[in-house]
Amino acid sequence: MEKYATMIKEKLNEGKVLCGVAVSLSDSVVSELIGISGYDFIWIEGEHGALDRKDIQQHMIAAHAGGAASLVRLVNSDPDLVKPIMDMGTDIICFPFINTVQDAQKAVAACTYPPNGIRGYNPQRASYYGNMNYFDYVKNANNETLKMMLIEQKAGYDNLEEIVKVEGIDIIALGPGDLSLDMGFSGYMNRIEIKDMISHAAEICKKYKMPFIIFPTIEKKSIEEWVNIGANMLCFAQDTTFITYVINQLLSFYNEIVPIQKQH
Repeated sequence: MEKYATMIKEKLNEGKVLCGVAVSLSDSVVSELIGISGYDFIWIEGEHGALDRKDIQQHMIAAHAGGAASLVRLVNSDPDLVKPIMDMGTDIICFPFINTVQDAQKAVAACTYPPNGIRGYNPQRASYYGNMNYFDYVKNANNETLKMMLIEQKAGYDNLEEIVKVEGIDIIALGPGDLSLDMGFSGYMNRIEIKDMISHAAEICKKYKMPFIIFPTIEKKSIEEWVNIGANMLCFAQDTTFITYVINQLLSFYNEIVPIQKQH
């Protein structure tokens, strides 16, 4: 919604590096917790996992309650999928597997009212449940939500310099997982070839003043590396990853300290 989308735009314009966390668990308290902790945005995982439309809206509401912007990744740019997410008032909308200029244009059009796009009208939460004047909402709606294109295949990478020129795009990202699979690296995201591609993409985005989001690991050196390369936004691994990491680490400590005969 306008307040939080504007917050993201202003911070990016000021040259700040923003950070967020991805969520895939259905309980929206996770998003509120992350926002309260001080993160700038919540990546709501609508492509993978079990979140449904109702879950996604609850996460948006919780993100805003915690003071963070909402970012929703969709399955694709089908207008029937895009429309309800736009009507819910997401601050950033993310489209996966963008490979061509036409893919990007289709995604932008799905977010845009006629005559420049094909979005159908009936905003719900996005217009504060009807409390926002119709004309005021329509006037600002096309530019309010940030449109993010996710490049996940070599074809998209090869076309990146043309894709960033598409009117209406606000953020670019490279997905190292799918990109490494497409390149034949069996998901090895830390291959030097993948890092070089991400670095080159960051250079292209810098050239065109396009914000670029990167996915560091949960290590300090990874954050430092990608910030130095030119990331404008950092998104950390999703909630389930953090829970798994901590509970396994604690169990390891337990196993080291408590003799086997005294365990459980």
